[in-house]
Amino acid sequence: MKYYTSCFLSLFFLTAPVLQSNAQATIIAFYNCENYYDTINQVNVVDEDFLPNSDKKYNQSVFDIKSQHLSKVIYKLGKIDNADGVSLIGLAEIENKLVLNKLVNEPLLKKYHYKFIHFDSKDPRGVDVALVYNSAHFIPYQYRTYTLTDATHFNNYATRDILFVKGKLENEWVHVLVNHWPSRRGGESASAAKRIWASTICKKIMDSIKLENSNARFIVMGDFNDNPVNKSIKMLKMTNPFTQMFKNGIGSIAYNDSWNLFDQILLSSNWENAPYLEAPKFNLNNYKSIIYSNNEMIEPNGRYRGYPKRTFNGNVFRSGYSDHFPVALIFTLKTGGNTQ
Repeated sequence: MKYYTSCFLSLFFLTAPVLQSNAQATIIAFYNCENYYDTINQVNVVDEDFLPNSDKKYNQSVFDIKSQHLSKVIYKLGKIDNADGVSLIGLAEIENKLVLNKLVNEPLLKKYHYKFIHFDSKDPRGVDVALVYNSAHFIPYQYRTYTLTDATHFNNYATRDILFVKGKLENEWVHVLVNHWPSRRGGESASAAKRIWASTICKKIMDSIKLENSNARFIVMGDFNDNPVNKSIKMLKMTNPFTQMFKNGIGSIAYNDSWNLFDQILLSSNWENAPYLEAPKFNLNNYKSIIYSNNEMIEPNGRYRGYPKRTFNGNVFRSGYSDHFPVALIFTLKTGGNTQ
């Protein structure tokens, strides 16, 4: 496994046609930032491990390094194929608006004037999802969150909400859902029902929108804590550009010397025009999918050699990035896009 990762994971993995070098790309991405906390003790948030007086000694210097590293990844993602920065990037494990403000104002990102959409959830650890966007390429019109809690689910503890955003991406209407589904704590099988419930809620959101607009196009992104072949993902009945990567043994997160591809970006089945001749013309239908990494993001030595380089190994500061690699879809723009 270690040979495999060191040789291949620093490259881009493609599942669709390669873009022409003279075309400007539109990039949609997702990144689990792994415990992106500030240094302030928040009321009603279990953040004690990420404070200056904690065993991790999570002080301003660590916070600054963490922010710089995350901004570097987003910046480099946004330089692929002549792109004008990342157009949309969903983020997971975000504590609050303070860390998002810190991130988008990092020197590498400030010139893009990124904005963000974020709501605090009731997750006891205070780690939420958010959507960061470049307003030159995406204009949000509606946004809200959906809870996974109801009379029979998640009553003993809360989990992350699903963030929904409707907007225009390169002048095309899209509906974006950012997810961070319940973990596999307790075992994959024992916890599977929780992720199936999250998938059920996600699909209900899309079905309700399709009742009003049968041509609605969806981008469902997130850390699903399941792989492309798992039931929870297949229930969504969407195009998954990351399935073949997983079948080829490629992943975004490593555990016990094996790879999972929990981080994915799915598209509604009407995204491509060819099978849907009655659908409006659409200029975002030529894309490739990647798992992004570079040598700085990969653990070079020791037990976790070849894994994504984490910020901490236990309480030891590793000056890393995240325990996940980001994923992205990279589009070429076609003329004749739909503005309705």
